[in-house]
Amino acid sequence: MPSAIRFVQQRLVKVDQESLRAQLQKKLPPKVRLFQLEDIPGVMRSRMGWPVAAGLMERWFNGAAFRMPAEMKESRSPHRLNQLSSVHLEESIVTMSWALRFARVQTAMATLQSGWATAKGIKELRQKIKDQSFGKTLKRWRFGDFNQSAKVLDATCQVNYLTFGKLSDPMDDFYGAMGEAQLKVAASGFVSTGSNGSGTVDIDELAFYLRDSYDFNDSNPLMSQPLGFWGATGVERHFQLRRDIPISDQWVHTDAADVAATKYEVQNNDFRRWSALQGRGGDFMVLSDVHRVRLAFPLRFDLQ
Repeated sequence: MPSAIRFVQQRLVKVDQESLRAQLQKKLPPKVRLFQLEDIPGVMRSRMGWPVAAGLMERWFNGAAFRMPAEMKESRSPHRLNQLSSVHLEESIVTMSWALRFARVQTAMATLQSGWATAKGIKELRQKIKDQSFGKTLKRWRFGDFNQSAKVLDATCQVNYLTFGKLSDPMDDFYGAMGEAQLKVAASGFVSTGSNGSGTVDIDELAFYLRDSYDFNDSNPLMSQPLGFWGATGVERHFQLRRDIPISDQWVHTDAADVAATKYEVQNNDFRRWSALQGRGGDFMVLSDVHRVRLAFPLRFDLQ
């Protein structure tokens, strides 16, 4: 067959294929973008009314890639809260006025307020007063400056804490933002020293604040923590067909209503996969502001 005829035939086949492809494209539904991991904060904010949970997750997505070491998660040196820079410490998104809208936070604070003075709590109080007594010549001085931020109180006058929160809690903004968290209490009052070296402290005010770590690291290497089934309409707890959530833009020819209704199982390791792909996703510690409670009557403790 002459090469000119062969060329014409090949050209006609190509034209026919392109024409067929164009006709098929017209019959397909429009391309729709699939829900992906990075869409979750927008759903939290616009569909679920979870602005605090959204703000924390947006900060994680926007941060430089960083996996939190155990020393930071546990607030051990050299990563104590008062040693962290703003890159690794969030102090403005979570407030106690917001947290106290939730009944379980109110319950936790009432429990801690009435029960902070355990043997361990009093031991911590005495030790911190002792640490700050060196070089003081005054017979009476105030321990605990509640005008300072929570990270300073944590190092200077925090005396006890309560861990609360569980998987069965209501799915609300606090659940999305903090989940299981620590409520910490700091104490303030006047220290009095006697002529014989004995001393007492009269605690007249307490300060409460929340502490948490924001990361997606798993303690069990064989199992990643489940974080619910997420989609464009929100989150659900009950088990659904396992679908891996996309971690980048994916467009498909399908019905938009089906895409909107689809839920994806989300786990901690999905965020780590996203971070490895995108080069972002920075873990950080979270502290709230301070909620102060003045006691009706001072509580006196011996310092011996």
